[in-house]
Amino acid sequence: MGRTVERADLGAWLLKANPAVWDFRGFLATGERRLTSWAVRPGYRSALMRPGDRVLFWLSGDGRHGLVRGLWGLGRLTAPVVAWQEDEHGFWYEASGRAGVRARVELDVALLDEPVEHTELRAVGVDDLEVQRQPFGP
Repeated sequence: MGRTVERADLGAWLLKANPAVWDFRGFLATGERRLTSWAVRPGYRSALMRPGDRVLFWLSGDGRHGLVRGLWGLGRLTAPVVAWQEDEHGFWYEASGRAGVRARVELDVALLDEPVEHTELRAVGVDDLEVQRQPFGP
């Protein structure tokens, strides 16, 4: 399969959280309103990431956790992607979640006061995001 993302076509990186794997509700309960790092998959896409690139933070899932699927934050990358092994329990529900972390990127993402739900995006014609076409993809 060929590359589907090139820097010349990039508007923003979309980083995803799955509330069945990472305890987003627990994170919110701490009072934090910013994300400062995030796990990414090593590969050609993460190799394209540069400090200053725009970031959208997307929460996936089916709503069973009481959290709507959609856009939850906006920000920028603040450092290059680095190899990383997650040793801390953090907000991972299971050790297998953090064991899969092989790289991370530092960022500054402010969470929105209210998320923009996927249904709202579709209603205004935003319906071709990769997370909308393949909601269960990595």
